Amino acid sequence: MIKALLTCTAVLRISMMKELETVVPTTGAKKNRTAILSVSERGAKLGQRIKSLVAPHADCFEKETRPSGGEAIYFDSLKSHIGQIFKDYDQVLCIMALGIVVRMIAPYIEHKSKDPAVVVMDEVGHHVISLLSGHLGGANEWTQSISLAIDADPVITTATDVNGLPAPDVLARHEHLLVDDFQTLINVNSAIVGGERVDYYIDESVANAEHLEQSAKNHIGEHGTVHVVSLEQLESIPCKNDSVEEDSSRVVITDKVITEYSHQLILRPRTYTMGIGCRRDTPKELILDAIQQSLAEHKLSPKSIVTAASVIVKQDEVGLLEAMQIMGWPIVFYTQDEMAPLIEEEKLKESNFVKGTIGVGNVCETTALLAAKSRTLIQHKTIYPKTTVAIAQVTSK
Repeated sequence: MIKALLTCTAVLRISMMKELETVVPTTGAKKNRTAILSVSERGAKLGQRIKSLVAPHADCFEKETRPSGGEAIYFDSLKSHIGQIFKDYDQVLCIMALGIVVRMIAPYIEHKSKDPAVVVMDEVGHHVISLLSGHLGGANEWTQSISLAIDADPVITTATDVNGLPAPDVLARHEHLLVDDFQTLINVNSAIVGGERVDYYIDESVANAEHLEQSAKNHIGEHGTVHVVSLEQLESIPCKNDSVEEDSSRVVITDKVITEYSHQLILRPRTYTMGIGCRRDTPKELILDAIQQSLAEHKLSPKSIVTAASVIVKQDEVGLLEAMQIMGWPIVFYTQDEMAPLIEEEKLKESNFVKGTIGVGNVCETTALLAAKSRTLIQHKTIYPKTTVAIAQVTSK
């Protein structure tokens, strides 16, 4: 059983044994992002060393009967808690036999877009193995960092890495881009490993196109060329697909909806926020219809929305919350006190009815701008049945 450490009174000395009263968080956002797990005293001491060198904010999980003497969360059976740890942490370092780890995590593996980075190492520190989520989760880079810190041998088996080739999902991780379709990622990575030259095409209308161009150039080096193009130009450039094999695979960075090909990997920059207002008890179907119409109007991919936003009185609006779950978007709610200064500053048009009801008269535009931390609206307040929608650009051009 995991026990919790009382931390409310003083900073405890590293050498002290600590008993914990609370386990890792069970719901909501990941509270602590790195976990270091061990099952032996020697492994626990190595874990504390790695924490001090490369992961100062990590949580060390140690077997109750084999502690390091440092600050830790104790357990008697790791197997019964690994599922929750898998959910709550972005990076998990397991200092134990590889077979133990494989058997423990197997029931909880979902998809490379969801799984945490899992790295395994022996208790002596000879080998550091990137086991799961090497690119998107960053396990390969974490493996390299740990190996450099303790002079261990990194074990990385992803084909692009062992061949010294630039995988586009590594760029996606560094630039916080979302992979649009994972089958095309597999196809393009296979093409890269097979020796095919894969060029990158960046939509010139993306707000930070110049930054992305430089990042892509640094990433692919001599293995391809980076082009900044209009979407009209892109559509005229042939792309390899299932029926046409002689053309080249490619990577495209855009927040717009474009023609899809089996060998065209689309990476989505998260460039917009969507402010949403709605009447009380508006069904999710009407909200979703308003969202889809707004996205279609600007040819925006839903994966390029950073977050939705609304006023705090809507935080229990069932239809809105259900719509967000279906879209896979987070949503942030702002108080009237947070909204009022921006309404005045930007001279946003207010509805007298809404102002009389909730205290502020502009919901969708104001919350979209607050969430985007910008003053650029690409869609002003647009009225749909029982719903209003505005879209703001996160980074102004």
